[in-house]
Amino acid sequence: MKFSLQRKNFFLPVLICLLALLFYPFVAARAVDAAPSVEDVTKNAKVDSTSASLAVRVAPGELLPISVKLSNFGGGRRVDVTITYGLFNDQGNQIYTTTETVAVETTASFVKAIQVPFGTPPGQYIARTSIIYQDQLVPATAQFAFSVEKRIMGLFQSDFYLYASVLLVVSVVTGIVARIWIKRQRYVRVNPHEYLSVPKKDRIFYEIISDTIMQMRYRVGDKALAIAKSVDGLVIDENSGKVLELKVDPAKIVAQLIVQYEKMLGEKVSFAIKKPSGGSDKPPKDGAASVDKNLVFIKK
Repeated sequence: MKFSLQRKNFFLPVLICLLALLFYPFVAARAVDAAPSVEDVTKNAKVDSTSASLAVRVAPGELLPISVKLSNFGGGRRVDVTITYGLFNDQGNQIYTTTETVAVETTASFVKAIQVPFGTPPGQYIARTSIIYQDQLVPATAQFAFSVEKRIMGLFQSDFYLYASVLLVVSVVTGIVARIWIKRQRYVRVNPHEYLSVPKKDRIFYEIISDTIMQMRYRVGDKALAIAKSVDGLVIDENSGKVLELKVDPAKIVAQLIVQYEKMLGEKVSFAIKKPSGGSDKPPKDGAASVDKNLVFIKK
């Protein structure tokens, strides 16, 4: 009886071990099947890349910023992802490529700066980003378009030509307007007022006296109008200085203007006038005797 009890105590642990060894492969297999695989974790993984709001136009040798977002890496475990960046021309030829490896658990976002090779011809290009990971079924890629353009004086070539054209047009228009304004000023200075309503035979006297008053205004301002108003036989507009009427001999009016003008400036004014046809010189009145005796006036 004692021997049987000892045998029973010996074979019981052995039987348990044998049963454990027998069922272990099935339990381990189910445990492996229950754990998330890398394929399950990344089967919906995707990559988004863009350069929007960063740069869509660069010059050869400059950096092209690429905004990258890796998403749908669920499962709570980190996955090593190899990212490949490539630049391609409009014919599909690759001009640059580089790779890097990052660890992603769920989502990752970052900006990668890629240098455009020096000597890259101007034109349209494609920046393509792809990710590779363990047990990958379908490659995940994303791409966007950008352009390469040379710079002139710090500006892109197209912008430089645009600004230069606008500046040229503005300069030409400004020059034309300035030329017209200068000609107008010269005309106004020589012909400050129009006297088309005055008979042709008397119009020249109105123009000479009007121009004399205008020249006086350039020197002494509106005081010239006060001088002109004080001259006997001369009627002018108080605001513009335009000659309205000549009641006496124009030579006498000019002489008085010159005399008053010299008194105000305190210096001699040279104003050569020839004597009118068909008559002798008439000495001016009211202080005009101080005018040079060579002062004469021609009526044409």
